Formats: sequence, structure tokens, C-alpha cells
Amino acid sequence: MSDRIERSASRIFIVDDTKKHREELRGVLARPFNVVTIEDNETAIRELRRAPPDLVITMETMQTGGTGCLYDTRNDTKLRNIPFIVLGAGDGEPFTSMDDRDGGAVTFIKTPTSKNTIITAMSGLLSHAVENDWEELPELQKSTLQQTVKEFQSLSDAIEKGEPLDVQAAEESCVPLVEAVNSHEYDGILDGVKGHHNYTYVHSLRIATFLSIFGHTIGMRGDDLQTLASGGLLHDVGKMATPQDILNKNGKLDDREWPVMQGHVEQSRIILDRTPGISAGVRIIALQHHEKIDGSGYPLGLKDNELNELARMSMIVDIFGALTDERSYKPAFPPEKAFAILEDLDNKLDQGLVKVFRGVLEDSGAPLSLSD
Repeated sequence: MSDRIERSASRIFIVDDTKKHREELRGVLARPFNVVTIEDNETAIRELRRAPPDLVITMETMQTGGTGCLYDTRNDTKLRNIPFIVLGAGDGEPFTSMDDRDGGAVTFIKTPTSKNTIITAMSGLLSHAVENDWEELPELQKSTLQQTVKEFQSLSDAIEKGEPLDVQAAEESCVPLVEAVNSHEYDGILDGVKGHHNYTYVHSLRIATFLSIFGHTIGMRGDDLQTLASGGLLHDVGKMATPQDILNKNGKLDDREWPVMQGHVEQSRIILDRTPGISAGVRIIALQHHEKIDGSGYPLGLKDNELNELARMSMIVDIFGALTDERSYKPAFPPEKAFAILEDLDNKLDQGLVKVFRGVLEDSGAPLSLSD
């Protein structure tokens, strides 16, 4: 792993006086994060002052009666902005009353809980500063980012509970995006997600934006453009049901892990099947963006005329987005390299659409890579 990638891993303290709990959490978080486990509050404060982490996870039972490292940090001007997650069986009332006026954000999570819930909460807290910066953006760009990230959390919550998605809310969150694309005001959207820690959200919003720019430039308008935006936002919903340690693995997936990752498309199908009101176009984008026109894609091995224009557009945009995304295990590829890879895929992609897509994005002047 390169030094650049090692430095990008967020440093997390787990403060818990129960060894079993500490090791369980370390096992969940060790892949995507740089984890330090600490068994008592006194040591935690000493280590916090020596080398402050990006976030602390602690137990409700260790932060009671106004004592504990959480309370101590709020009385220390150098530490008060560190975000905390508190895990516990209670109602969390003492902690949920702590907000940004008192220092760093605090999230209470009732236990038992899933590792996906913990990592989603961590992503939100680690992205707090990035989201605050959105307030300075023009209205359309700010609304797009704020509404879609809020809706993405709602989608995650619904999937965690096995409930149908709120399709109308998802579509409404993309309305400002469509307006921004129609008025060519999308640069701040693509720049705004840089540094956000919810990778699936970042990737999905970038795909929604690129698809919308693509569609607008080739003449799609109205409901068709809304389908592209909504389909892009929802295209990877199955990843919210995919184990986080596989999604965030720092390296190549092995023979056991790769089928699990590919299974996110089947997870998307299950989620969409229980959701009324999903349009045919959104389903195509979600379920066919990993197919290839030579039949070598997955999950169904569709090819040639079995894949319509929406499928062909989404497979191109998804690959481009993945290549130009930055992950904990790889840097973002520059656009020129990503376009070259698309062109090298030859008969796997519709090269006529690849040429159009390249022209669309190069003419747009948009920030195409997360490393720009």
C-alpha cells in the first residue's frame, strides 16, 4: 500500500473496558480505518491529547454522570470538535442533547446493532466538515448535495429494516440535480462530494450527475432526464446490503469475496422488487449496469440487442465513475486514463456511445476525477 493511501485512512479510537467488545469492533473497522483500542478513559484522554483521532467510539456505560472521555473532550478547546459515537442499550438522551454548539457531533446508536449501521454513522460524522462547506455553494448545488445525502441515509435505514424504498423521496431529491444540469451549474456538485466518507453515496451521486450530463447533451429532457438522475442515485442500492469489509477491502478481492461483491446486483433486485413505483428505466440502470454487450457481464450475461440505450449508457458511466473515484486502496485515475480504458474495452461497450460520452464530458469542463 502506498504512503498516500495509508495517510488517507481515518484514525479511529475505540474506548471500551470490555476486551471482547473492543476486539469485535476492531474486527469490523480494521480494514477501512486505522484503529486504536483503549480500555479506560484516563488512557483515552492522554492519547487524545497526544495524537487526536478523527473519531471516537465508546460505550454508554463508560460515559455516565458527566464523567468520561467524551465529557472531558468537551471541556478541552483542543479536543472539543472530535466527533463521538456512543453505543449503548439505553435511550441515549444525555448524548443526543450534545450538538455542534457544544463541540463535535455526537451520535448515539442503540445496541445490539449491525456493523453497516456503525460504519454509516461513522461516514456521516467523518464527513461533517465537508457537508458544512456545502452551505457556501449556490442554491441548486447546495440543495442537490443536502437532499441527496439525506435521502441516501433514509435509503440505508429502509434497507437495514427490510422496508420498501421511498421512491418519491428519492426522485424528489434528484430534482435540483436535474435543474443544475439543465442550467449547467453542476461543477459544485462534483467538487462538493470530494472528501466525503460515504463512498457508495459519492459514487452514486457522481454516476447520477454524469448520466444526467450525458443524457442532457444528447437531447434527453423532462422525465427521461429524471430517470437518469434517479437511476444513477439508486443504481448501487444493493451495496448497502453488502458486507462493509468487502466493500472497503484494501486490496484485490479473493475468490470467495468477488462473488459476494457481484451479488450486490441481486441485492438491488430484491430491494427494488419489494419497492412499489420503481420505473422500468431505474430498474434497467440498477440491474444492467454491469452487463457487457459481448455477453461477458453479470449477473445475466445479456448482450447485443438485449441491452437498450439506458443499459449501455449506464455501464459506460459506471466504469468511468469507478475508475475516477478515489478509494482507500487506490488513487483516482485521471480522466485521460479512464477514457483510454473505456476505449480499450472494445466490443464490451458501445464504442459509439463511449465516443459521445468522452466528447460530452470533455466539452462540459466539469471536474471529472476526485483527484482533480
